[in-house]
Amino acid sequence: MVIKKILSKKAIVFMLIVCLTSLPLGTVFASKVSDIQGSWAEAQISKWIEKGLISGYPDGGFKPDHSITRAELVALINKSFGFVELEERSFKDVKASDWYYSSLLAANAAGYIQGYSDGSFGPNKKVTRQEFAVIVSKLLALPSSDSANKFSDTSTSPLWSKVAIGSVYDKGIMSGYSDNTFHPESFTTRAEAVVILDRSLTIKGESSFGTLSYDIAGTYGPATGEEKVSQNVIINSSDVTLQNMTILGNLLLAEGIAEGEVFLKNVTVNGVTTVSGGGAHSVHFENARLTSVIIDKKTGIIRIVVEGSTVISDIQVQSPATIQSSSGATIHTVTLSKALPKDSQMSLLGSFKNVIVLAQNINIGLPQGSVQNFSFNKDASGNKLNNGASILSLIMNASTNVVGNGTIDQAVINASGITMEHAPRNLEAGKDVPSNVNVNIGGVNRPAATPTQAPAVTTPISPVSPGTSDGTVTPTATPAATPTATPTATPAATPTATPVATPTATPTATPTATPAATPTATPAATPTATPTAAPTETPTVTPSATPDVTPLPTLSPIPTMVPTFTPEPTPPGPTPQPEQYNVNGTIIRADGKEIFKEGILYISKVQDNMTIGYETKLVDGKFSINLYDGDYQITKVSDLNSSDFISLFYTFKVSNEKPIPSSLDIVIPERHEGTIKYQDGTSISNGSLLILRIEPNLSVGFSAPIKDGKFTLYLPDGDYLIKNQNNYATEEQISLYYTFKIVNGLTEPSQIDIVIPSKIKGTIVNSEGVAVPSGTLMVHRTDTPELNIYYAQIYGGNYSLFLPDGSYQADGFYPVNMSSRISIDNRFTVNNGKTTPSPLAITIPKGYNGTIKNADGRIFRYGSITVYKNNEDGSQSFYTAPIFSGEFKLFLPEGTYQVNSLFNGEDQIPFNYTFTIAEGQSDPNLLNILVP
Repeated sequence: MVIKKILSKKAIVFMLIVCLTSLPLGTVFASKVSDIQGSWAEAQISKWIEKGLISGYPDGGFKPDHSITRAELVALINKSFGFVELEERSFKDVKASDWYYSSLLAANAAGYIQGYSDGSFGPNKKVTRQEFAVIVSKLLALPSSDSANKFSDTSTSPLWSKVAIGSVYDKGIMSGYSDNTFHPESFTTRAEAVVILDRSLTIKGESSFGTLSYDIAGTYGPATGEEKVSQNVIINSSDVTLQNMTILGNLLLAEGIAEGEVFLKNVTVNGVTTVSGGGAHSVHFENARLTSVIIDKKTGIIRIVVEGSTVISDIQVQSPATIQSSSGATIHTVTLSKALPKDSQMSLLGSFKNVIVLAQNINIGLPQGSVQNFSFNKDASGNKLNNGASILSLIMNASTNVVGNGTIDQAVINASGITMEHAPRNLEAGKDVPSNVNVNIGGVNRPAATPTQAPAVTTPISPVSPGTSDGTVTPTATPAATPTATPTATPAATPTATPVATPTATPTATPTATPAATPTATPAATPTATPTAAPTETPTVTPSATPDVTPLPTLSPIPTMVPTFTPEPTPPGPTPQPEQYNVNGTIIRADGKEIFKEGILYISKVQDNMTIGYETKLVDGKFSINLYDGDYQITKVSDLNSSDFISLFYTFKVSNEKPIPSSLDIVIPERHEGTIKYQDGTSISNGSLLILRIEPNLSVGFSAPIKDGKFTLYLPDGDYLIKNQNNYATEEQISLYYTFKIVNGLTEPSQIDIVIPSKIKGTIVNSEGVAVPSGTLMVHRTDTPELNIYYAQIYGGNYSLFLPDGSYQADGFYPVNMSSRISIDNRFTVNNGKTTPSPLAITIPKGYNGTIKNADGRIFRYGSITVYKNNEDGSQSFYTAPIFSGEFKLFLPEGTYQVNSLFNGEDQIPFNYTFTIAEGQSDPNLLNILVP
């Protein structure tokens, strides 16, 4: 039997979001409100109140001119669009008891808004008009547009918002003001939110948006014609074929596909397509139309085959993959994300228009085919390109090793540390590159500024594709297309490029390749990599780098890459005066070893719960940079010669344009070496460690690469926990619990030698004996005073743990796309690497639905319920479930249970209630609780 599991709008989640207020929910549904009569938005607000999508305040007002917060907005979007699927995500400024908690999980699952890079969400931050434009653009999967250029106050707006402003303007969803302005940084009001979302739903042609899931192998969709699916779609099984469909929402190829195959034939996806399942036998896109594709698989390599007349605007690669583009298919842009792990293997076969590399230290193979424009971002150092294809334009903004017998028409050198096995047909140095920079070609160093032959005119670049996450346009190396930015421009004085980057700057570009992406490009000559969205003197602009408030749906936000437009050579005349910087400092090593000859220093600015990244060059141990007032942290330093990275934690302030302390003299802590191996003595040849600083409680994370079973740490004094280890060779992520201290520069214990325990394998099935396809199992140790927690990923009902001898309890299971864990109680011991019981098999108990109501009729809207039962050995087993809109679900084995308290989101309520789960219990609605 074919299963189509439709998850529509349910009261189980979103009845709690009936009122847009920063307080927990209004108490009155006002059918009429007193302050919207005569309002420009009266008709839409009245309609939404009548539909129950929004309500007024208890005082009878609607307050249409009040600003809307991020939490309020996601609540309204979820309710109006019908997003009910939840995806677990923790934010450091959000608690499970917050009224908007479920809304954020639904928004995270839908992918239209995410948190900030520092792990926060900023629920009470007000939403600007440019941020709202980005959200709507993602909701409707609108193509990028340069129409924002028509407004007089968007010229300095960052690219990530300009293309969205243009998109919503083209669709008539948002418009400007009578004075030809858009007010991108003004806050969105409640009235504007209703009108904008009402227009968005009209464009989408639907009033709700559920989820359709295909969980059984088979072919779905009509044999001929077209089926329109007005929902999000999830494929969670291998050997599924979708055909002749148009999906108005997002498409998720979920982990349940495992290593199997999936086919999309003549399928159009208006939203985002995320590929989290599939293996070497491929995910096939045949005659498909896709806007944005995200490849994000936890382990293993996915093979994507693009064939027929398929057109894909943008592919964001966040995990190792092979992408094969057959003849006739079109992929506009492939972006190798910064989220790609070190030493990832990437393979691109076929024809591609643009390939952008943001990742570091990965291996990229081009066995065959062609690439029009291939560029490495300035952060993308340490990469290896094995080229067997034909590359028209190769732009290298970071240290790169290029090998292979493929052809390169033109190579542009914008950094040092570049080696090439064979010379390109044309070699050009970026005009901001010092004259003494060499490129190693065939083992011989030669000046990058000396061309191999006369530069040839290259083919115009392809336009920015709709859905490109960072809006990057990779410029060609055509000298005539270079905008004449002033060489002496600094981040502080001229945060945007000189306005000569007009349409005449790219005369050979296709009509769609508008210069919208160029006016905000910071000249590459700037010695400090300042974010492109720097403040201007316009009074409405916040004096800081504009953050990516709503990053595109990637596990980690991808920074906007600065196009490598370079200034014209300085004309003959007096030598320009040296640049003046307000922040200067040095880097030295505590062990007295050689300082960094050439490197990059990475700096983060902490502002309004957001982290904004900067970087600057490090030459002979010295650095200089211009920074605005604020709090900063130096996070890491890289050596360009060796590609080594050292994690740091150094904080400072800038006040009145002066740093505190006045001189930043940073000492890299003492070097500490350690070893890591398996129980049988086998070393890990290539991998990494994740280390957390737990005392003082700074929530600071460090990483260390593993080479041939050894690793090196540079850490200040403190208490540390080695949390997990990634083995790149076996693609295993092993959960660890190893603690150590550093006191006065010395480690305790004196030698960090980690032995990974023996692998323990187990299985997990549901109450019907069916294997759990995916999820995460949480286990904690019960015979130690410390709370040692371990995690294991579940694949096809199997999982692996690496545990030392001791007693353990598997107490939590996190299914994919669920809001919180399922409480379980499975106890076992490990002795000499063997488990008791053996084999280690877990069965998720049967689930029972329940309801909670107050005696006065009010709904027990949210909170949690915990029940326990007494075991024969004298122990107690506890089970907890979240409450959403008065409903919950507990997964319980047979027995008698006691409820002694409820949590309503604010207070613990004493409560006494007893019930029994009997053998063969068949009533799924067993628990109906009335709170006195």
